[in-house]
Order: sequence, then structure tokens, then C-alpha cells
Amino acid sequence: MKVGFIGLGNMGLPMAKNLVKANYEVVGKNRSKGKEDLFVEAGGITGMSVSEMAKELDVILTCLPLPADVKGVYFGRDGLIENGHDGLILVDHSTVAPGLNKRIAEAANAKGIDFLDAPISGGNFGAEDGTLTIMVGGRKDAYEKVLPLFNVMGQNIYHIGDIGSGSVVKLINNLMVAFHTQAVSEAVTLGKKMNIDLNLLFTILNNSYAQSRIYDRHYNSFISKNQYEAGFAIKLLHKDMRLAEEMAESVNMDLQIGSQLTEILHEAIEHDLGEKDMSALYVLLNNKLSEKNN
Repeated sequence: MKVGFIGLGNMGLPMAKNLVKANYEVVGKNRSKGKEDLFVEAGGITGMSVSEMAKELDVILTCLPLPADVKGVYFGRDGLIENGHDGLILVDHSTVAPGLNKRIAEAANAKGIDFLDAPISGGNFGAEDGTLTIMVGGRKDAYEKVLPLFNVMGQNIYHIGDIGSGSVVKLINNLMVAFHTQAVSEAVTLGKKMNIDLNLLFTILNNSYAQSRIYDRHYNSFISKNQYEAGFAIKLLHKDMRLAEEMAESVNMDLQIGSQLTEILHEAIEHDLGEKDMSALYVLLNNKLSEKNN
């Protein structure tokens, strides 16, 4: 099986590396050459254009930051669908709207190409460890063909249903991630203002109903270290919240808390925190309190 991986970012690079470690021949493609160089150092192959990959490979996985990037790679003149061959399987690990998944699948199927939407959860730590959760929508037979690849990159693999169903679940997941992220920001800030030792607070809450994986992640890997280099950037969570709102609107539902969180994330971007990790909502809240008290 000849495999391609387009998008060697914080998630894509470790995912592609894990496929190489599992002895797959993997051709990588990224906009920045630095990431491609790192992939080559790990045993990967580079140097093919997107159109060449579409013509020559059996399976191509994509993991891209924005819907516009996905549209360009799939629908461009030199893109995957225009140049893809009969029997090719395309898999998108990006987080996009279910409607875009369906557009891609329709265009791909017209050329005899299978497409799966397979968004991921677990962060860069899960990508590195090969323990991601992978949520897959699309034809079951195509899913079964690429399941060995999924099993290398993830630990919890789910075939959910028709095209777009993976993205539906992923957007619901990120909606709840946003809830928990703001909850951590407010709880830790309140604890600090009330002069509670934050490490002790974490220990107690981690053994109570307030425990969550997001609290563990945000506090231990970011807040307690006062470092916010992005594992998952605020601007990307904001993008996902916008998509979740659009999905809710399509079924005449209002996200009452979700819409407020979208505004908070937008405010963080306006305060130059868009490139920081999502845990930096804690920084936004503390900065606002400092300004209020001065």
C-alpha cells in the first residue's frame, strides 16, 4: 500500500511518522519545507506534488488547519480529485463542516474515488503516542481497507455512519472542549483569587466530580508551567466553534453557552492570543481582571 500524507503540522507530522515506524512507505507533503525535512529525517519520502501523489498512490491522508486549505487540496486544478485515479482512497483528518465532507465525497465518487471524513481527537500528545480517537464517516468497505492505518495512528477507532458523521461528532467534541476550557480558566482563576494553593486545588478537584481530561491537560501542561505554546491554538478552536454554531443553526438550535464561548475566543484572538494554546483563555481572563483592578 503506497500512502501519502498531506499536512505535516502539529498533528500530521507525528501521525505520518508513526506510519513510517510501522513500516509503511509514506510520501509526505507540507507547505513549509522545514516540516518536510523533519519527516525525511524520520524515514519519510518527499518531493512529489499533490497531483503526482493523486495519480500514483493508493491512499492519501490529509490533515489541514482550515476549510479553505481542505478545499484547495481537494478541488484545485492540481488537487486530489482532479488528478485522482479510480480506486484511490482519500481520508481527511481535518475538522470541517459535514457539508464540505459531502461535497468532497460527491466529487470523488464521480471519479471512482472513495472518501472518508475521519477527524481526530487527542491532541499532539495523542498524535505522538499513536493513541488518537478517530471518528470516521463514509463507506464501510473503504473504512475497512484503511483501518490498519488508523490502528497505527489511534487507539479508539469508530466507524460512525455516512459521510459527514465523523465531523458531526468531532464538532460536538470540540464544543465540549471549549466548555471545559473556559470552566478551567474560571475555576483556577477564582481559586487563585481566593488564595488557594493551585496544585492542591488540582489534586482535590481531580479526585472529585470536577475532574476532566481538559483540566488535567490545561493545568499540568500549560497553566502550572506558565507556558502556552500551542498544542491546539485558540484560533483553531474558534474556527471549530463557528462550525459547531453553523451545524446547530442547520437544525434550528441555538447554542446558548456555545455562542458566548465563540465570542470569548474571538476576544482572545483580538488580544493577540490566537496563536497560543487554547489553555491561554486563562491568560485572557487574568489579563482582563488585572486591567479591571488598575
